[in-house]
Amino acid sequence: MQRYLIFTLFGLILIGVFGCSGSSAAQKMVVKYDVELSMVRKASDINQRYQAPVADTMDVVRYAYEDDLFRSIWSATEAGWNLVLYNKSEKPLIIDWDEVVYMDVDNIGHKVLASGTKLSERDNPQTPSVIARRGNINESLFSADHVYVSSTGILARRPLWPVDFTEAKRYEGKKVRLMIPFMVDGLSAQYEFVFTIKNVSQEASSSNPWQLYLVDRALGVNF
Repeated sequence: MQRYLIFTLFGLILIGVFGCSGSSAAQKMVVKYDVELSMVRKASDINQRYQAPVADTMDVVRYAYEDDLFRSIWSATEAGWNLVLYNKSEKPLIIDWDEVVYMDVDNIGHKVLASGTKLSERDNPQTPSVIARRGNINESLFSADHVYVSSTGILARRPLWPVDFTEAKRYEGKKVRLMIPFMVDGLSAQYEFVFTIKNVSQEASSSNPWQLYLVDRALGVNF
């Protein structure tokens, strides 16, 4: 009986959150973050090393940074970061993902998960990425602390930043950082990638990537 009531409540919340075909336009609006790679620093170099956007593909604006060691292309949203990294050196470039730290808007550090790490293994050591000389990788990164057990019993992700427009607008101008150590030939260099939330807007969408999270929040799931 208790299980029946839970599933009934779950169904009612689904209807309330997502509505039916007659729902108002406001219920079909989703939050969009415009996030800029605004600065890159090395531990040995406090000067800004930022370059302009290099691509605008499928409505995703990407930003580039490069030096003598590597060239990187970034995009960022509330769902995490996408990274293309080219090793410009003549030796393998190593990234230990367990040493990468995401610093949020409140300057609180979080462990970062690479795409090859299963959510169920988020507390385990991750396999470092080794980029061959003149080689490249394509990675997606996410905060391990934003993984939770959903009402369905499976592991799911929650957004890095609010997906309610009123609350999200308060994040305009806020900065977040990724601290990434790169190792070549036994030597490590620490880089700080600074991302600025330039703008928060709404746009109409036929689906919401955070539907499960919204349902879980309505159900009072502990995040």
